[in-house]
Amino acid sequence: MGLKVKLKAKCIVKMYWENYFLKSGPSFAPFWEGYLGENKRDILFIMGMGFDPRTNVGIKKIYSIKSIGLKSTIVLRYYTQQEDIGTQNSPLVQKHLTELTTFLSSKSLTAFTERNIIQRSQDNKSIASINATQSFNEEDFRDYSDIIVDISAMPRGVFLPLINKLLKVISDWNSTCDPANKKNLHVIVTENAELDAKIQDRGEAEDGIFIHGLGVIDTAKTKSHKEVWIAMIGEGQTKQYDIIRKNIDPAEICPVLPFPSKDLKRTDKLIIEYQDLLFNDGSFDPKNIIYAHEENPFQVYRLMWRAIMRYDESLSILSGCKIIVSVFSSKLLTIGAFLAVYEARANGKNAGIKHVESLDYELDKNAECIIEDILKRNNLVELWLAGNPYE
Repeated sequence: MGLKVKLKAKCIVKMYWENYFLKSGPSFAPFWEGYLGENKRDILFIMGMGFDPRTNVGIKKIYSIKSIGLKSTIVLRYYTQQEDIGTQNSPLVQKHLTELTTFLSSKSLTAFTERNIIQRSQDNKSIASINATQSFNEEDFRDYSDIIVDISAMPRGVFLPLINKLLKVISDWNSTCDPANKKNLHVIVTENAELDAKIQDRGEAEDGIFIHGLGVIDTAKTKSHKEVWIAMIGEGQTKQYDIIRKNIDPAEICPVLPFPSKDLKRTDKLIIEYQDLLFNDGSFDPKNIIYAHEENPFQVYRLMWRAIMRYDESLSILSGCKIIVSVFSSKLLTIGAFLAVYEARANGKNAGIKHVESLDYELDKNAECIIEDILKRNNLVELWLAGNPYE
């Protein structure tokens, strides 16, 4: 009886995002219109600048709403190495920079400032994650009530460590400040699965690496801990999946598949695409597959959080475990996976996010003639991650 009580008590951990705030599609604009119309909001908008046609969609939508308060913009620029700073922009990047400058000017808003993210060191090691973290300090956020991070044109190696840092900074601030001065963190993304399918990787790093600030503890005390790999799989990422699989030694593999999804056959297609990697792997058991809604990152968070807690408890009798999470799917679902890892780490679990960095991306040239039609199906999504709803 005593053992059962102990195990039950160990599993009862309140989930921070158990009650969450999510607005998407037709509810995105009405939310922001109402929110900005209520009170004075001082906004810091952080966005990436790239070739992606969705680069300026979010800022245009939000900054076009009449409201009172500061509106500042920071644009992250990506350079492979330090010496690339100052080189000529690609035509698409220049187009989006000009478009953003013109838009801010038309709204009588202050011009954006730039922060440079260097992605590779002189010895060709990935440094994007650490640079993304070090590009900001607490003073950058002091004057603002709302920080918006638009991840539409940000790679995972940049937006994950940035959001990780922001959650900690805002949590510390809100725990000590006057209730009237709490800060809010919003993450927005322009989702478009059709467009994602038209974006191609141009080379991958040779090794999987942990996101800066989101690595597992790997010391002499944890050497005997069993590895559990939770991998959210997506189209066209079998090479990245294989790179990480060869870099770890999991006792269990838990693939996360999108279901339900708009394409009713998407799950079947992914299983077929990954069949050799999954069914020829002795660590894979079909019973370990996790099914998560492709449009709800908070459901992904819940399911992965429960899986992490379950493995942590069951493997505690075998000295413990390391939970390694990898995401080969959309940015929206990446956020859900990140939230599960963030909360697990906050509760003392040995969990981290490992990924394969893509060295560059490009838009499929065959898609250029139909891009305007594809963009009509953009879906803006708002995730309110910290601030007033959770205090």
